[in-house]
Amino acid sequence: MHLMPAPWDTEHRRGKAVRRRGFNVLSALFAPLISLAAFASIPDPATPAASIDACALLTDRDIAQVIGLPVDAGARKDDGAAADGSYSSTCVWNIRVAGAPPADPNAPLGGKTFVILNAIRWPTGSGLAHRFLEGFRTAAAKGDIPHQPSPRKFGDEALWWGDGLAVREQDVSFGVSVFGPAIKAGFPGDFEERLAPKILRRLTH
Repeated sequence: MHLMPAPWDTEHRRGKAVRRRGFNVLSALFAPLISLAAFASIPDPATPAASIDACALLTDRDIAQVIGLPVDAGARKDDGAAADGSYSSTCVWNIRVAGAPPADPNAPLGGKTFVILNAIRWPTGSGLAHRFLEGFRTAAAKGDIPHQPSPRKFGDEALWWGDGLAVREQDVSFGVSVFGPAIKAGFPGDFEERLAPKILRRLTH
């Protein structure tokens, strides 16, 4: 099932479209054309990472408890294995909002209210999970995203990049964002910071 248009996993490098590594759906939604050139130099791993299922890291019940609205079951879309040995999985949960505003073709998922989680497992012991977070810092420095990432205290390292929370824990990194004009968080990142511990608990168990 394709949740996003075809360009969701491409980036421009040397004038050519190449496969994105790391951001996948998240970057297409929040910061298209982010340059992740650092990933190009990663050598082929001896042992690729095992697969990961983003939809297994949160449940519709978890999200409903945080958001306070009914939530549909997650829809999974994996980019799968990459040349750097990582494995990327994405899950989207639709939040059901009564009296939702009309569809907006220029907004992510047509203006629906939803939660999106992108989880990446990196080769065991590779130390590459930090590159996911570094990508946001690089994007901010280049002006590809409008906000300077700020640190948060989750997992081994975390940051808020303005539209979502990025976290790394051992050999896994993930980004989670809540979108929707019909819901209001107590502060930027409120929902994401309440979802992150639930994700981390499932990662560590």
